[in-house]
Amino acid sequence: MLNKRTMLGTLGVLAMIGVGAVAIDILNEWVGDWGTPFWIGCGFFIPFLGGLVWGAKGDSVPGRVAGAVIGAAVVLVPAVVYILVSDPDLGETRLPLLWALFTPLAMAQGALGLPVGASTRAWASSR
Repeated sequence: MLNKRTMLGTLGVLAMIGVGAVAIDILNEWVGDWGTPFWIGCGFFIPFLGGLVWGAKGDSVPGRVAGAVIGAAVVLVPAVVYILVSDPDLGETRLPLLWALFTPLAMAQGALGLPVGASTRAWASSR
């Protein structure tokens, strides 16, 4: 039976897939075939590692917020370094569109990933 939570979750996942597809297209031009999946995966994996480090307290609202901040940093820090080092034409590289799409995606991945890492650590510690 479909309820409101299931429908919203499904729509959220579909939106993440759509945003991810556009981000992949932009990133593929910018960082290539190997860098693109690595960078998108880091939006989930680095907050997951943060959850493993944080422990059981990471499975909370502050943990989700921290995961979102880490996810945003995964996108924005390398991009800012790139801008400071190479002074690119932002319109040509489509970086503003990448930030507008990829930053919320990485924030959602981080908000999901950090609590999962925290739960994994709690589960492993209980064994």
